Order: sequence, then structure tokens, then C-alpha cells
Amino acid sequence: MKGDKIPYANFIGREGDALPGEDLGGCPIGGFFKEQDTDSIFNGKRVIVFALPGAFTPTCSSQQLPGYERMYDEFKEKGIDEIYCLSVNDGFVMNAWFAQEGVTKVKPLCDGNADFTRQMDGKLVGLNDNGFGVRSRRYAMIVNDGVIEEQFDEPESGGDPYGVSSPESVMDYLNAK
Repeated sequence: MKGDKIPYANFIGREGDALPGEDLGGCPIGGFFKEQDTDSIFNGKRVIVFALPGAFTPTCSSQQLPGYERMYDEFKEKGIDEIYCLSVNDGFVMNAWFAQEGVTKVKPLCDGNADFTRQMDGKLVGLNDNGFGVRSRRYAMIVNDGVIEEQFDEPESGGDPYGVSSPESVMDYLNAK
């Protein structure tokens, strides 16, 4: 919640893999797992994290991820040091999704075990009816030196609400400050 310190967690991503389609039969290979903790991501920085239910899903792929990528430089001009996309997906999936979408500025936060999401109040959701298992609710937040400055939570309703956590909504907040 606003004013709370970010919970401590480790994120395990992938770096250095050849991308699918680079004559490897579609499988990423050759890289390594890279672990980052919340301290290295958030301490001493002002960052945006936007969380979403899953890579390769319709709203996430058509609006949320490309929107933050498109507005990345505008956010930097407003004093944002970095933008992260958090999903309860592994590093292979997140990297393949980012490559397919042409995302180069926004960074993935791979919460494959939902370690971070479980600690965020009300953010872990069960999407078993769709075969997704546990996932993150859609939201965005600005984190300033490890403390949540502002949070943008989508309403808890049926369907796939999107708007409150959009890059335009976050930018409206920054413009009003």
C-alpha cells in the first residue's frame, strides 16, 4: 500500500540466451540465470513497476507492455530511473515475450514463484478457471527508494479491467505533481 516499504524478494531472470528463431529450433539457449533482489532494484531509485496477469495475453501484449515501452522516455524526463514489468512468469517466457514485442527499454521482473506477489497485499489472484494458476493482479506503482509512493490498482471485478494502471494514468499522476 502507499507509504509501505517494498517486501524483500528475489527475482530470477535469464540473460545471454540466443533468442528463439536464431537457428536453434525455437529454443533459447546459451545464457544463464540471473538473480536480483528488491534492494538492488529499488534502493536509491525512483521506478515504475507495472504488474500483469501473464506474458502473451491479449491486454498485456496489445496495450500495457507496448504503452510503457512507447512512453519510456517521457517517464525518464519526469524523474523515473527505470520501468519494470512484473509477471508471475519465468525468465524464458518473459524474454521470449519481450523479444516478440520488440521491447528493449522496459525491463522484465520475473516472479516465477510468485515470491514477491504473495507479499504484496491483495495482489496474488487465483486464475485457475482459465488454467493460469496463481498470477498477479493488474496494477502499477511508483516506488521511491524502496517505498511505494503511489499505487494504481485495477478494480477487483470480473473480466480483465485495464485503465487505472495504464501508462497514461501513471503519467497523469506525475504531471499533477
